[in-house]
Amino acid sequence: MNPERTPLLAANWKQNQVWGDCERFVGSLRKSCPEYFDSTAETQIEIAIFPPFPYIGLLGGLLNEADIYVGAQDVSRFGGGAYTGEVSSKMLADIGCDYVIVGHSERRHVMGESPEATAAKLRFVLEAELIPVLCVGEPLAEREAGKAREYTLAQLDAAKAVLKDYPEESVVVAYEPVWAIGTGRNAEPKDAQEMAQAVRGWMKKALGADAASRNLVLYGGSATPDNITKYLELGEIDGALVGGASLKADSFGAMVKACSSLIPPD
Repeated sequence: MNPERTPLLAANWKQNQVWGDCERFVGSLRKSCPEYFDSTAETQIEIAIFPPFPYIGLLGGLLNEADIYVGAQDVSRFGGGAYTGEVSSKMLADIGCDYVIVGHSERRHVMGESPEATAAKLRFVLEAELIPVLCVGEPLAEREAGKAREYTLAQLDAAKAVLKDYPEESVVVAYEPVWAIGTGRNAEPKDAQEMAQAVRGWMKKALGADAASRNLVLYGGSATPDNITKYLELGEIDGALVGGASLKADSFGAMVKACSSLIPPD
């Protein structure tokens, strides 16, 4: 981790948890990470939780006094209007969202979301002054063919025009090798580090040195309390987009503590 950037742990609950689970999670996290519920305490890293759509506002109410952000797992590619079932970026901002995941591999590869749709979503998120977590990463075939870098940077190229229109806004890029998501199989830390370096190099070339130095690059792909520090201690990775290990407060709290332990005291 770079000391100039505040690390982020993002809990992506996907299509999991009902309201009782949300309440239990917050109660348990209050016990394991009490500093995030104490306005006088200092915290070392930032936490963001991405619940399913129905619970965003309710969870935000539970966390109103906590030093924890709330985000959405997706957003409409339309600004508003006659699009049944869609949720706009303005709506998400209105109910108190701070972050929005854009272009998650499950949206791209399971739901068939096109690069153009991802770019449209990204534009609306930035326009609403929310922070996008832009997900990029390669399937197994591209990794085995030696095309992981080329594939991943092409996804960033598809978002380049949008990002250049909002040079002062923050963006988080989550590198998530598709073959490692939910499989228990991880990218080797050195490989994740190389891809994070490639992403940051792309930022510097496409968006400028300032954007490259201040924006976060996360790792996503079966991150757990046992392996998280192996990724963060290498320097280029600023946190993690966490799936399964974020569903239980004990394991997520352990990841928070593990990440915090890497930050030297002032």
